[in-house]
Amino acid sequence: MNSARKYIYDTKTKVIVVVVPFVAQGHLNLLLHLSRLIASYNLPVYFVGLSVDIAAVKRRIEGWAPSEYPTLRFHDVPAPPTYLSNINPTAESQSYMDFVAAAMNAAAYLRRPTGDLLKELSSECERLVVVNDALMVNTVKDAVGPVRNLEIYNFYVGSAFHDASLVWEVLRKALHIPSFLWKLVGRFVLPAGAVIPDLLPTPSTCFSPEFFKFIVDQRKSHAVCNGNIYDSCRAIEGPYLDLLGMVYKLARKGPVWGIGPFNPVVTKQKSNDDCSSSRHKCLEWLDKQPPKSVIFVSFGTQTILSDHQLYELAEGLEQSSQSFIWVVKDLTKGYKNTKIKLPAGFEERVKGRGLIIRDWVPQLEILDHISTGGFLSHCGWNSCMESMCRGVPLATWPIQYDQPRNAILITEVLKTGIPIRDWERRDEIIRSSTIRNAIRRLMASPEGEELRNKAAQVGKAVKESVMEGGISRLEMDSFIAQITR
Repeated sequence: MNSARKYIYDTKTKVIVVVVPFVAQGHLNLLLHLSRLIASYNLPVYFVGLSVDIAAVKRRIEGWAPSEYPTLRFHDVPAPPTYLSNINPTAESQSYMDFVAAAMNAAAYLRRPTGDLLKELSSECERLVVVNDALMVNTVKDAVGPVRNLEIYNFYVGSAFHDASLVWEVLRKALHIPSFLWKLVGRFVLPAGAVIPDLLPTPSTCFSPEFFKFIVDQRKSHAVCNGNIYDSCRAIEGPYLDLLGMVYKLARKGPVWGIGPFNPVVTKQKSNDDCSSSRHKCLEWLDKQPPKSVIFVSFGTQTILSDHQLYELAEGLEQSSQSFIWVVKDLTKGYKNTKIKLPAGFEERVKGRGLIIRDWVPQLEILDHISTGGFLSHCGWNSCMESMCRGVPLATWPIQYDQPRNAILITEVLKTGIPIRDWERRDEIIRSSTIRNAIRRLMASPEGEELRNKAAQVGKAVKESVMEGGISRLEMDSFIAQITR
């Protein structure tokens, strides 16, 4: 979206927007992309966070630069020493739960500085709009009483399918309707096209008890809400956005907007003529591979695999005989920034066919590359959307949170991927033979080619949705019209 939009306001008399993300990398990335979109309407936007997190998210920006959006401002809050020690990547005793605890504590720590900022900005505008992560409701609610010109919009980081299927299950249990009768009810109540499989992963198997309690506590505070935002697109999740819209309307929690994808749908590819120092080495390697021949393997920033599972994954990649890029830094047990141990001689045996990277990679550019034909992913919603935008089918390996339901959306509803990890057997090691066979199905079979064609159709629909007159663009215009009315 360009900045020459029709909504141009005097920042001292009309609207100021404050964006408050949850302090986890995926949440920060998404809401920074949303901040960019809002700023493209020439509205002043304040992105709030701990200084260390803001510095990190700036380094990971792909496809645009903050300098291109002069109304986008960063409000960094100095991080407490305890937070810095908990996210120290060299700590020998680091565990995943340390990160979860640090994030929840940081959300509480940000309550006062966020409230102070909102009170300060409220005197400079007619309407102060807060777009807060749904996990940060309690962080901003202190300002609801004192700030009279405040409007709050909740942002949900997962897929609409994830939340809609959960809501549907909660409604059935609340109404005490047997499952077989609920299916009959669904025929008359569910929006056309909404498919909700019978057996879905339960929250108790996807979230730790501590984190699930934290989520429930935030949801209890959702009474003050003017609307709801999803990084989703009606071209692919329309029925589920409609179902959420029905429920939120009944609960008097405002409308629902599906304004995704937030990430740039087209990534500018740097050619060999560009300065070589500005182009990641993996892209040069991809240039030498045949079209649609490489599977990209990455599990995000919070996944920990056991040493045994790492070995099985390595052997599966080797046995598949397929070319691959494998990002392994973030898989290091305990988040220690050291070289992980792979099977003896593995790197030598796959040299030329496999590229192993232990650092940040330009994921959007990799997925956009003509040589990339598949993505083995943990199914975080960021990765799902980035893959769908670029027409790349997925091999799904969900780990936690919303990922198991996102995987079902991909494999059973949209049918743009194949499963590797069976959630019912999540505590078992996935054997190399299972990994090998799944990769071959995705990359070297008629089924895989069909999935690529289907994924390409989905990617085309998603890209068209954000163009002028597209459904996501219209949804974004509708949201901007709401906050600037």
